[in-house]
Amino acid sequence: MTPKAKSDNITFSLDQHELSENEQFVLDVIQEYLDKNRYFNESKIKPIVLSRVSKSSININKEGIKLILKSLVEKNFIVNGSKLVKEDILKNSNRKKIYSYILEHPGTYFNKVVEKFNLSNSVVEWHISMLSKFGFIRREKINSHEVYFSKEISKAKGKIIHLILREKCDQILKYLERNNNGHTKTYLCKELKMHPKTIKKYLKRLIDHNVLYSNTQKNRTLYFLNYDYYQELKQA
Repeated sequence: MTPKAKSDNITFSLDQHELSENEQFVLDVIQEYLDKNRYFNESKIKPIVLSRVSKSSININKEGIKLILKSLVEKNFIVNGSKLVKEDILKNSNRKKIYSYILEHPGTYFNKVVEKFNLSNSVVEWHISMLSKFGFIRREKINSHEVYFSKEISKAKGKIIHLILREKCDQILKYLERNNNGHTKTYLCKELKMHPKTIKKYLKRLIDHNVLYSNTQKNRTLYFLNYDYYQELKQA
């Protein structure tokens, strides 16, 4: 899968190297089947594929068909109970816009998507569900909040991105981005008007994830932004 996003204008193409010749043959049969049927049903499609194989030069037996169907499901090209196949998913304009928005705003959440596109909760849930089932995005719970990421962003990096987008962390990071010459905890409390316990909590988390680092000078602990890594996270 190779997604490319630029604002709401997003292109998507299936990587043909993901499928073998036999897998592509079976997928083509499934697409024809779905044109005439309401949803994908593995038990019903098997004899149809076997019949088509017998009339072609493709060499696949029953066990081979079973393994190919399993592979297509695992690769998210088809989903049991759905009428859609992977290449259909971004043909819906609203779903395509939501996908583009998630790519550009990793760690966004349900209410943000509803607000952004002025769609009903049920419609947004349907689009998010389709994007997730077909492997375009990952739904993840972090600190009891469900958030959305591109599949290309690892779970570990997703947690860090979610952290730096939190309001207090964002304030700390933006301040240090502008003034990255080393500041004490007390100084940051005063400048950002935050409670010492709040500053302490978020400084520790940011250091644990290597977004910040500290340096002791003349018995004072100074905090610095790991600038290059922070820029990398912002571009994720």
